Amino acid sequence: MEVYNGSHLIITYEKGCSRLISTWKSSPPNDLEYRKELIEHLHIAQKIKPSQIIWRLDSLTLKVADVTKKWVNENISAPIFRAGFVGENQDGFHQVAFIVGQDVLAYIEIMDIFKENLSIGFKPKYFATEIECINWLSQDANTKDSNSKEQKLSITFKGTDDDGKVVFEFKEQPSKFNSTINSFKTIIEQNHFIKSNVQQYSSLTPREIETLKFIIKGYTNLQISTKMYVSQNTIRTHRNRIWRKLKIKHFRDCLKYKCFFN
Repeated sequence: MEVYNGSHLIITYEKGCSRLISTWKSSPPNDLEYRKELIEHLHIAQKIKPSQIIWRLDSLTLKVADVTKKWVNENISAPIFRAGFVGENQDGFHQVAFIVGQDVLAYIEIMDIFKENLSIGFKPKYFATEIECINWLSQDANTKDSNSKEQKLSITFKGTDDDGKVVFEFKEQPSKFNSTINSFKTIIEQNHFIKSNVQQYSSLTPREIETLKFIIKGYTNLQISTKMYVSQNTIRTHRNRIWRKLKIKHFRDCLKYKCFFN
């Protein structure tokens, strides 16, 4: 359920697992806009009181100033921590997770908010993919219920129906059901996308593939040209050819090809 859709941040809430998910749909242009969105996150968290919090940082490229890091510690993280509604698992980590993508260093400024000042109390986890994040949170939700007997996921092939479609019986603990289904859905959707677009992706040259990987990570033409030791004009040429070969028109369309690099 979507509970907030701002200029740069989208916040959804999964009631069944008490999970608040904040996604940067675009990077704020400055610290002021960044702070405004975090204030909305704080108000919603205080109202809903989720036991789990996920931050998707894939599209966040803003380099946060030190003064803003301190402000986030004091005005956003600390109030949420002191409220006590965010859960803590058996290995000492709080149920606060950051999905940062493969290139963790690109988001080190954001992670330092939690690493540099331990007085806020949170001990979060960082993940490269959403599937890894969901699996960790779901596993933790089960270990907290010491009175229930641990049961493994059970999938049984039941044959085909009258329309010739394959039928499976799926057994899972209620607390893990939604997250497990979402994980399967993500994997299946990515596999279908890969199969449907592998020919277009294969038409790219090695340099175009390298460029696409940097584009998906949010790098600018200047940053890509520096990493690939070519001019910005060359990167623009690569980008135009990528767009044409993949038959895409917008940046959000190229993000779908992220599954080729996972």
